[in-house]
Amino acid sequence: MCSTDKFVISQSFDNEFVITIKQQGSTLPMLLTADDTFEAKLFKLDTNTEAPIDIVVSKGDSADYVEGKLYLTISKEDASTLAVDRGSKADRYYLLPTYRLAIDSHTTNNGNFIAKIDTVYVDR
Repeated sequence: MCSTDKFVISQSFDNEFVITIKQQGSTLPMLLTADDTFEAKLFKLDTNTEAPIDIVVSKGDSADYVEGKLYLTISKEDASTLAVDRGSKADRYYLLPTYRLAIDSHTTNNGNFIAKIDTVYVDR
C-alpha cells in the first residue's frame, strides 16, 4: 500500500491503481453495478491531446462494487511512452505534472459523469 497525495505513473513497472468513486456530495463510496461502464484516458497538460496508451479499467468482484472501487492498469510498455518532466537541478529535479486523467463514467446509481485527476506525474 502506498500513501501519497500525488498520482504517479512509473515507467519501470506495470502500474495498477485502485480508485474509489464517491457518491455525489458525500464521502461514502458509490454502489456500482454490473451494468456500469468506465473508460479512462490520459491527456497531455500542455497540448490537451490524448496520450496513445491503453488504460484497462475493471470493477473487480461484487465486494468491490459495494466499496465503489475501480482498478486502472497501465502496462510498463505503455508507461514507457509517456513524457517525464522534472524541475531544475537547484530544486532537486522534482517531478512536474505532465498529464491529466479523465474517467468517463456511465452508472446506474449516479448517471453519466466524468471523474478527473487534474495532475498526473510520470517517473522513470
